[in-house]
Amino acid sequence: MESDSTLASDTSETERPATPKLNPLKRAAPSDRKGVAPIKPEYLIKVPKEERLTEETVFGDDAAVEPPKKKPLATRQRGQNKEHLVKAFSENIRLCLWTAQGEECPNSACRCSHDLLVYMREKAEDLGDRCVNYETFGKCRYGYKCRYLKAHISSDGKLLVNKELAEKNIVTEINANMPLDKYKLLRTFKYKFPKSEPYLKEVQQTINARKEMDEANRKRKLLAEILEPSELENYVAGSTDNTLAQVDIPNKAVEHISSSLKEASQRASEAEQFADTPDVPLRPVEKKHISFNNKLYLAPLTTVGNLPFRRICKEFGADITCGEMAMAVNMLKGQKGEWTLMKRHVSEDIFGVQICGAKVDHVVRCAEVIGNELDVDFVDLNTGCPIDLVFSKGGGSALLREQGKLGKMLVGMQRVLDIPVTIKLRTGVDDKKPIAEKLVPKLEKWGVALASLHGRSRQQRYTKLADWDYISRVSSTIEEYRQTDKISFFGNGDLLSYEDYYQHMNEHNVDGVLVGRGALVKPWLFEEIKTKRNWDISSRERFDILKKYCDYGLEHWGSDNVAGILIYLTFIICLLNVTKTQIFVATAQGVNTTRRFLCEWLSFLHRYIPIGLLEVLPQRINERPSPYYGRDELETLMASPSAKDWIKIRLVDRFANRLSD
Repeated sequence: MESDSTLASDTSETERPATPKLNPLKRAAPSDRKGVAPIKPEYLIKVPKEERLTEETVFGDDAAVEPPKKKPLATRQRGQNKEHLVKAFSENIRLCLWTAQGEECPNSACRCSHDLLVYMREKAEDLGDRCVNYETFGKCRYGYKCRYLKAHISSDGKLLVNKELAEKNIVTEINANMPLDKYKLLRTFKYKFPKSEPYLKEVQQTINARKEMDEANRKRKLLAEILEPSELENYVAGSTDNTLAQVDIPNKAVEHISSSLKEASQRASEAEQFADTPDVPLRPVEKKHISFNNKLYLAPLTTVGNLPFRRICKEFGADITCGEMAMAVNMLKGQKGEWTLMKRHVSEDIFGVQICGAKVDHVVRCAEVIGNELDVDFVDLNTGCPIDLVFSKGGGSALLREQGKLGKMLVGMQRVLDIPVTIKLRTGVDDKKPIAEKLVPKLEKWGVALASLHGRSRQQRYTKLADWDYISRVSSTIEEYRQTDKISFFGNGDLLSYEDYYQHMNEHNVDGVLVGRGALVKPWLFEEIKTKRNWDISSRERFDILKKYCDYGLEHWGSDNVAGILIYLTFIICLLNVTKTQIFVATAQGVNTTRRFLCEWLSFLHRYIPIGLLEVLPQRINERPSPYYGRDELETLMASPSAKDWIKIRLVDRFANRLSD
């Protein structure tokens, strides 16, 4: 067995010389550079322009899956796995879970295999002899299916159990198992919503009253074309003047229109009264209060903001964490894939979940289910997601243009929840038409406890720099509410150093800053902020972070290989002992899921530039480095965007076996 210090395979063609002899690239002065990181000349590598790897990776909300787009067949697939062919796949032998645990299956109608000997003959070779689940819980819940079976099997083929640990019933994840009957109630539309229904009924009455008023106004315009102005005025006022008798209109029609006008006016008046009435909870309850101010908030990150990654950030000092965006309509359908995004690690002491929806009833009902079934500290509404799939259906950043609907969503969430409601938004939909300055002042009245503004529009996505001056102007519009602690206001965008953090806190009038992409590039950023120092972290320390992430992934997703999907994803081959471009990624759990998300994260981690290589501090998130050597071989490999170099980052005893030539 190789040691953890093994970093490169036999396929390595060249090694970095002690002193680079290549001619360094010419670099512009720091004041003149445009998007180029100021790396010391002695570390630069001259690479022909045609050989440089162009990156197409997107970030944050853009990382969510979008519909496939037509591209030339010759286009190389790089970046995150958004547009690759997906096919269904299952194991050759589906071993019964009871049999995998060494127990007798109680279900006589079970269709899974119960022949353990056949399964063990066909099973792939173990990946190592250390099982993180066995070490943590005293028993591996995957039994014979575990890819690290050597760690918990006896010489006679029996599964081992550490009784001392197993009897402690250690729990590391919360919200992990919602009762199955709740899923069934959601799928069959039988789940009860005692808090949502009265509110949604009131909302519908308001909508109906406005529709009737619009219809009455339409009829009034019709009368205006027939009656003289004086006759119309008397008619609308309810006059009994005989002038109406001179108009050639059927009496029944006149009575109907008159009645419609009066009823619509009365209902609209009632609706306005309801709309202007301060929102009061449907039941007397003390709402939970969270002091968000001055806390380090790890932003919700689609795809990459998973539980293992959040654990890493918590260890480096993140105060607030939030789960990945989940679609409200899918949660109401009882789709387990969405509900798994609600899982929370025990170390996440202030944890929220983020939902996204296009309809008021979906969002409000989803919030009620979350409040009833999950242990979370706040619920965040996503109104910043820019991807077309969500925007075209009226969700995400599309809500910024429908403030009436947005207000109903937030008021409804505030009514049905006993915990704070927060919102994440952008400056607007279009670059030239920012609307956050007019929207944010309304949020306090709608019951929002924390508003987080990303300093870009939906049209910008992640291009150009975030507009922190605009964030400051928006913050000033709610200064009165912030002083009384009625609402907190956070800014978001381009944070990659502790200098950035304190500059925004001191100059841009915010209560806190969300850390998004910066945490993906350097998760130790939280520690830098709290200690107010630039940490020149070594390659070995970064390597240990990767190994820890793998342990957390195996604990969260599993250490087995389960039924999954077949996905064509070139760069994941870097951690697999295969020669084809077809690899298996589990949809719910398993070793391959950890492989997948590890590679997703590596596509961000390689962007970090060690501070010992920079001429000017700090590194800016919009500055890309020219190809460079690290201070050791491992640091050089970690800086490469190429999967050919990632293959040499050996996660020994985890995923990467030596590749054959």
